[in-house]
Amino acid sequence: MTTTLDPTTTSSADGVEIAYRRRPGPGTVPLVLVHGTSAHAGWWEHLLPALPDRFAVVAVDLAGHGDSGRRAVYDLDSWSRDVLAVVRAEFDGPAVLVGHSIGGLVVAGAAVLDPGAAVGTVLVDSIVVDGSPQEAPEWRPPRATRIFADLDEVAARFRLTPPQPEADPGVLRAIAEGSVRPVPGGYAWKVDPLIFGAVGEPGLCVRLPDLPGPVAVVRGELSVLVPASAGADLAALVGRPVPQFDVPGAHHHLMIDHPVELAAALHEALAVVSPPPRS
Repeated sequence: MTTTLDPTTTSSADGVEIAYRRRPGPGTVPLVLVHGTSAHAGWWEHLLPALPDRFAVVAVDLAGHGDSGRRAVYDLDSWSRDVLAVVRAEFDGPAVLVGHSIGGLVVAGAAVLDPGAAVGTVLVDSIVVDGSPQEAPEWRPPRATRIFADLDEVAARFRLTPPQPEADPGVLRAIAEGSVRPVPGGYAWKVDPLIFGAVGEPGLCVRLPDLPGPVAVVRGELSVLVPASAGADLAALVGRPVPQFDVPGAHHHLMIDHPVELAAALHEALAVVSPPPRS
């Protein structure tokens, strides 16, 4: 797949190098895209041509993911500060923040930590629960990093979590290849296994009740993680209406099974949180 994003980097508040990619073009409205657990900026690559030209788009690799640096410990606020670091490095003002899965909680956290950095937020198939503490699932230290002989083996071993029955093979292959780095003897996953300790922690939704500004929800109709009531649930937390746009037939990983329809839903959601100026 031909890249349409220019790579660059900045530093987060604690000095960790944060990689992100920029869409070339004349866009004037800042738009920041944030991936989910163990993913990377390349998950958004094939959607970029369908996003409105008025947006200046960047896609972020959170710390411990993609080409960004690693931390000894990960949590919601440090990932949210990664997003804020990119907004401040790339733009002179606030941005529209879009996050998939846990990335939705991350962009919500960024908007709460610095309301002046967010025009609005869009949560894409992102879990919405109340902010009360919850019991963390059992978490075990990660296994040693696996080495794959070649990219064919990488593609064969790549799995979506949660699994889903539909996937565009070309998109899936491109994402899999972007998920590994060359190492002696072959290829290894880029993601830091320690990130799963943060994913298993309670309270990842704790920032949601304080989410400022316009917000919209995009959801896969067949998602096994996000209920049909997601928009209403978030509205109850923030105390104002939250429009929801469902993608028919889509599962949790919408950009893989229904990329065209996801782009259309994002177009609608972005028009809500950042409407174009009247001519």
